[in-house]
Amino acid sequence: MTKKANIKDVANLAGVSIATVSRYLNNDLSRMSEKTAQKVQDAITKLRYTPNLAARQMITKSSKMIAVLISNIDDYFSTELFKGISSILESKGYIAVMFDSNSDADREKKLLKTIGNRMFDGLIIQPINDPHAIQEALGREIPIVVVDRGFHPNPWSQVVADNYQSAQVATKYFLDQGYKHVVVLTSELNSISSRLERYQGIKSLTDNIDIIQIDENTYNQSAIFAQLAEKINNVDEDILFFALKEKWLLEFVPILTMEAQKEHRRVAITGFADTKIVAQLDPELHLVTQQPFLMGASSAELMIQILTDKNDIPHEVIIESNFK
Repeated sequence: MTKKANIKDVANLAGVSIATVSRYLNNDLSRMSEKTAQKVQDAITKLRYTPNLAARQMITKSSKMIAVLISNIDDYFSTELFKGISSILESKGYIAVMFDSNSDADREKKLLKTIGNRMFDGLIIQPINDPHAIQEALGREIPIVVVDRGFHPNPWSQVVADNYQSAQVATKYFLDQGYKHVVVLTSELNSISSRLERYQGIKSLTDNIDIIQIDENTYNQSAIFAQLAEKINNVDEDILFFALKEKWLLEFVPILTMEAQKEHRRVAITGFADTKIVAQLDPELHLVTQQPFLMGASSAELMIQILTDKNDIPHEVIIESNFK
């Protein structure tokens, strides 16, 4: 049986010290030349050396793993967040381990407990619960970065979108076009900060608003459409339908358009859309688009700064949205 290579074998073949190999394995390349780093990598490849991660964790007190707790893997936005996070973490020698709360507050707490009992170096979270509940469920202090759904005040650094401002910009555009009555389509409004900020941005410009809140787990499409049709048929003013989540645009844009045409009503539709699917359904729509991949990447960069004890770490990073 061939003897399994160890770190000393790698050092001997590369002609460097064991400490240099250790620094290379921990992605600490600041104290070695590119030539030295390549010699170490060549030796690792030739010897087929695999680091003993358990031993490294005991020595360095670091697992090089970051827990990433997102709210719904079926949601394009959350998936793009994770892609952005993992792209940065992997480039810095860390592994992003994804957990999915499935938009369930109790499930999030259970997953946080699991994360707290494992050797994760940090946590990036798209939260459902409040900071106190998150920290209590974790059960220990670890570096945390919040992404997408911010807290005010927030005990941790966070990366968020300009939800309030972008909703304002979109609303003003349609009010200036003569639309007087706004119908907001949203999942449960008060449970998620980003949704509430979007609603507040709309409400800052008009009080002529109706809200249709939809339970994502139990809603009946026909029943929701009946409510929308009732607005089209019974509200005398020109109506703006504003969806605070892309899911509701995908569900209701086609039937809203058909109903408005049938009733010869002047109706506008807008909302937050992060894929190109809605625009393909109706290329004439003006929509708010955000940058979840960039948000995820920015949150990972914050985590790396925290873990490497960088100074002047921003408490909040705001990623601008686009309306067009």
